[in-house]
Amino acid sequence: MFNSNLYVKPLVTVVLLCSGLTAQDRPKDKIKNIESLAKQGQNAVPAIAAYQRDPDVSVRYAAAEALIQAGGVQAADALRTSCQDGSAAIQRLSIAGIVNFYKPGYVKQGIKAKVGAVGDKILRSNEEPVIDSFVIARPEDINAIRKVLMEGASREAKLDAAQALGTLRAKSALPDLYPLLKTKDDGMMLAALRAIETSGDKAAAQETVFLVRDLNDKIQSRAISINGIFKNEGALPDLAEVFSRGRSAKSKAAALEAIAMIGSPESKGIFEQNLDNRDGSLRGFAAEGLGRIGATDTESRIQTLFQGDDSARARLGQAFALVKFGQLGQGDFSPLTYLFNQLNSAAWNDYAKTYLGELCRSEAVRKELRLKVAAATKAEKIGLARILAAEGTAEDKEVVDALAHDRDPAVAQEGIKAARTLGARLP
Repeated sequence: MFNSNLYVKPLVTVVLLCSGLTAQDRPKDKIKNIESLAKQGQNAVPAIAAYQRDPDVSVRYAAAEALIQAGGVQAADALRTSCQDGSAAIQRLSIAGIVNFYKPGYVKQGIKAKVGAVGDKILRSNEEPVIDSFVIARPEDINAIRKVLMEGASREAKLDAAQALGTLRAKSALPDLYPLLKTKDDGMMLAALRAIETSGDKAAAQETVFLVRDLNDKIQSRAISINGIFKNEGALPDLAEVFSRGRSAKSKAAALEAIAMIGSPESKGIFEQNLDNRDGSLRGFAAEGLGRIGATDTESRIQTLFQGDDSARARLGQAFALVKFGQLGQGDFSPLTYLFNQLNSAAWNDYAKTYLGELCRSEAVRKELRLKVAAATKAEKIGLARILAAEGTAEDKEVVDALAHDRDPAVAQEGIKAARTLGARLP
């Protein structure tokens, strides 16, 4: 009787030998082995890295994914090799992995990559995170990403590189990012603008002035914001033009806000003209600008407005101005108390934190805020921790340490981060 089973295994062996493959050589078996190695953690990185030169793209992709899972310095080093891969999908995943080394959770929260030789998908969240100020990315990692920006295998890979450089606050990459501002590729332009903003290089703002008049609202808004944040007086003529003849109320408001942030005495006229503007935002920006330039001759007028204005946005700007003029009272209705209390507002927290951050460059203001900590709410404590991390001095270490040991875990976490940031800033 003929037994077919006697011939099946030899036939399979012959087929494998003829193809030059063993079971261990097949891509799917390599991938299984890579996935097994990834579970072993950082000690398995050298073994995983051996697959980075595999001829099969799915194997190399799996290797990059496994390196991210294994984690550690060696894995980040190996991912620089994957950044040079000819596959755009692998380049993108490797960039995400390097960022994940500095911003743990980035791959899980910011990018989800699914292994596949064809049609891999990388989904990006709406909000791009930025590494903490005390974290410094290594030059070799920045350079690997810069190379993808310049020579990437696809437009998407180059875009991911630009976005990653922004996340890593890569100031050294600015010369490679400036040309993107003139590409007419909206995504690239926005990524470059974000990277310029996160770099903290004030001189870089001048490269963006021509975009203050851009027809794309998102690009225009970002360019206006950058020139305000970096206090670029060279942008004032363009910003004044946008405020005067802007095509939308939103762009005009953004322009006046930027002018107020720059705070040039030559803008006093435009601020005074808008103190009584029907738009609450414009009233607030006008008061902010007058406070920033120290126009104390307008204090009584702004005080009257602050006491009777029904716009929270306007009152924030007015309160900022009054504190800048020296009103540091602790009363329930004082401008400083008003700003501090707005840290509890989901709508106005960011504005309050920004205003208080600038005001806290004064030791007198920080002294008053330190007195508020004992009775502060959770939101107020968290806001103050973030403010003192950026603007505090040695006199604030005791308060920051107290926040780091707060009974509320969320407050304590912000306090610990603030202590690290403050420690890195102080001599």
